[in-house]
Amino acid sequence: MRTFVFNETMKLRRQTLIKMGKLFLNDTLQKELPKLNKTLLPGPHPTYRTSLYHEREVLKQRIKLYLGLNYKDTKDYELYEISDFYESLGQFEKKNNNEFIQVIKEACDGCPSGKYYATDLCRNCVAHSCKTVCPKNAISIENNRAYINAEACVGCGLCAKACNYFAIVKLERPCERACAVNAISSDETNAAQIDSEKCINCGACYIACPFGALESPSDMLKVMSHIKNNDKIVAIFAPAIAGQFGPKVQIGQIKQALLNIGFSDACEVALGADLVAKEEAKYLEKTDSLVTTSCCPSFVSYIKKYQKDFEKNISPAASPMVELAKHIKKRGQKIVFIGPCIAKKMEAKESKIVNYVLTFEELASLFISFGIEPSSLETLKVEGSNLGWNFAQAGGVSEAVKAYCNKNLMISKMNGISEGNEVFKKIKSININLLEGMACEGGCICGPGVMINPLLAKNSLKNTK
Repeated sequence: MRTFVFNETMKLRRQTLIKMGKLFLNDTLQKELPKLNKTLLPGPHPTYRTSLYHEREVLKQRIKLYLGLNYKDTKDYELYEISDFYESLGQFEKKNNNEFIQVIKEACDGCPSGKYYATDLCRNCVAHSCKTVCPKNAISIENNRAYINAEACVGCGLCAKACNYFAIVKLERPCERACAVNAISSDETNAAQIDSEKCINCGACYIACPFGALESPSDMLKVMSHIKNNDKIVAIFAPAIAGQFGPKVQIGQIKQALLNIGFSDACEVALGADLVAKEEAKYLEKTDSLVTTSCCPSFVSYIKKYQKDFEKNISPAASPMVELAKHIKKRGQKIVFIGPCIAKKMEAKESKIVNYVLTFEELASLFISFGIEPSSLETLKVEGSNLGWNFAQAGGVSEAVKAYCNKNLMISKMNGISEGNEVFKKIKSININLLEGMACEGGCICGPGVMINPLLAKNSLKNTK
């Protein structure tokens, strides 16, 4: 399960979104946009990096993504040019080219990848086992310690295994190490790059990068534009919202807060989860074939790209997000999904029924921008069964389907993409009715857009009603 740490990249993201949200509501964003990076990073000394100008350049690129723009299309534009380009900053129709996670090259530190280093822990032992096992003679003893010639090293790792002092370590890009489908590599400048043909938009790299070089284009200002215009726009929020705003904030209060912002309605996606669980249960009663769950868009994408023999086994049921949207959408109405997931942006675009996706981080920025404190509001009634709310954690989907199914089910679970190859290899040789797949280890409460420790969220799920 993901270890959650609120870090400086998250802090700066929230500060920037909040500032942009407040300026937008005051109709001053277009005016203030050209100097926004300097306003947020006033100097004279750098806050996060060795150079004030470098960190302002990085923030400039992040601001463009928070406007909903595409990095590759706008990276050479200054903020004043972006401001002049839009007659009204409330209308953002720029396409993101299906790249829902983008690398800001200016922010990437060009981390070393796949190389072994002898650290100061080396004691220049008599055995010199590391030197002995090296097949390329890449290790020498210099200045009373082991030294690895990076050009000769082939990265086999035998030296690290041979060292009894654990003095040899392998350095990898955090983003590359986090990607279970090997979609990240280096470009000609040694900056990270994402292969969109391999990427499943799980967001693991987004979480892992300690430099904030991976960002996702935001829909926040698009949503605020509709609210300002008094358009009919409905918020639907994922079960993983439980506990995200602290132990004193009830889900019914979040629901009221959404209405206070200006959404025409607010609905629990747990209702859609109940519908999906019942539909999958009925389908399983009629078939003897393996069925894989369809609620996690990254898991579905993983099957289509890496387990193509099982594509025919994907459940015909829509995800809870799409299922609920189909039931509540009316003509001329916009729907905003609020959850912990970046991959839902991909699913929303494919569904053509959900218009926008916000993370919990973006929702928190909305509340602050509008000056709303959910803990002070009335608690509205919360809809959806406990089974539906439990979709937010690993095991919850299969548990709900099993409860509704009049048939004994043999169930297997894939808890995180890293288990993919092993799980799919296993189910080829055993008789399984249902495979539950979660891209994030631990489930949606461990998604890239959460705001609290998943263990706390797990406990909050027990008290949703």
